[in-house]
Amino acid sequence: MWGNSPPIDLLKEIRKVEDLTSLNILTVGARDARHIVKTLSMLKDNSATTINFHTSESSSECLQESCRFYLEILGNTILTPGTAKFLTKILYQLIDATTETIACPWLNLESLKYKHRDSIEAIFKFWIRAICEGIPIVEYWDRRMRKTLGTRYDYREGVFDWDYHMVLKSRKIPHLTLHEYRFWRNSGISFTWLETDPSRNNPTLVSNITPYRNGFIHGAYMGDIVNGPYLTWAQDESEKNERLRATDKAERQLMKAIYQIKEKKECPEDIIAAHRDQSVLNGTLITEMPNIEIEQEPWVPTRERSDNSDDQFPWIDIQKTKITFHSTPYLERYKNKMNWREIFDVIFVAHNMINYIVDIVPLMKKEAIIVVESRKFLVDVHTKQQDEFAEILMKIANDNGLKQFEPFNPHEDNFCRLIKNDAIEFIL
Repeated sequence: MWGNSPPIDLLKEIRKVEDLTSLNILTVGARDARHIVKTLSMLKDNSATTINFHTSESSSECLQESCRFYLEILGNTILTPGTAKFLTKILYQLIDATTETIACPWLNLESLKYKHRDSIEAIFKFWIRAICEGIPIVEYWDRRMRKTLGTRYDYREGVFDWDYHMVLKSRKIPHLTLHEYRFWRNSGISFTWLETDPSRNNPTLVSNITPYRNGFIHGAYMGDIVNGPYLTWAQDESEKNERLRATDKAERQLMKAIYQIKEKKECPEDIIAAHRDQSVLNGTLITEMPNIEIEQEPWVPTRERSDNSDDQFPWIDIQKTKITFHSTPYLERYKNKMNWREIFDVIFVAHNMINYIVDIVPLMKKEAIIVVESRKFLVDVHTKQQDEFAEILMKIANDNGLKQFEPFNPHEDNFCRLIKNDAIEFIL
């Protein structure tokens, strides 16, 4: 699943970072790794600061995720065969990391109970099986669309055009084209390229996966069918090239982030531009769904063991960084534990997780900032509802000793920043 806001460098939210030997960052309900990836990509190689990321999700299925692989897995119902094979290979390695069969020095699952680790392992195993045997993800998508639109289903193209022109365009989402948005609404395929031919189901988008006897029970697609993943990596307003689609922009942003994490230096523009033939920008991309029969062909997985350490340990060695996962209900317990009180320097909270602020406030340092995601880009949230969200957020903030760090406009701003009432002397 994807979030509903662009990625931010969370270190920029912390004042005097260079004076700190260690930082603790918490994300609540982000749904994907975009804020962590963005923050890591901006780290300086000579930084002496140790960074501890803590991420809390309400669902174990959100604990998943080089560039096109990422985007396809993030936002496409159908994967290319190469991405499907890559995902299968990585899932086996993630199972080993989850069960501590192989070491992953920056991953910390100690805060999760064994039943939660078992649940994550089961989800990974289901994804492998579903990639190989196939699941009717296209049917799930269509079923959810029919239920949501009701009598408007037969006129859905008009609904999509209205949402794009009257809602998304007015909220200034750069680079998103009508073709991209309409195609995603119809098919669930967000990101397309000329040279790709998707044919395998993407099981990471289904919900409620439960082991049952020798197999699994799973729900249908229950995620977003209105806004799309374009609210995440495709929103860099500094990009002035109007010929780029949202797909191209997201690919550029991710390529830059991954390069900077791996090489620990600024990504040159020629590296980003080298992969993109200018003729592609005027090309005709995928305009119809792949053949469903091809999509359902069984595929036998193979797990290859390699003596090459690069294959066994595919992750980038990230020094002085650790990522710890927590279950969201644990936040209520942590606020009553002394070793968790006042430890976080910056906290990100998703728009649908603001009720957890009451549990989060005791965990933040006196000078810390809470960055709350707005509902600015949500298609099904109208102007009045945006105002109501701001009112509810301000009431929660006031009730918990918080105030705005800067003015917040729910119609224009991507985020609302909150600080403790007595923290202004530290911030200024």
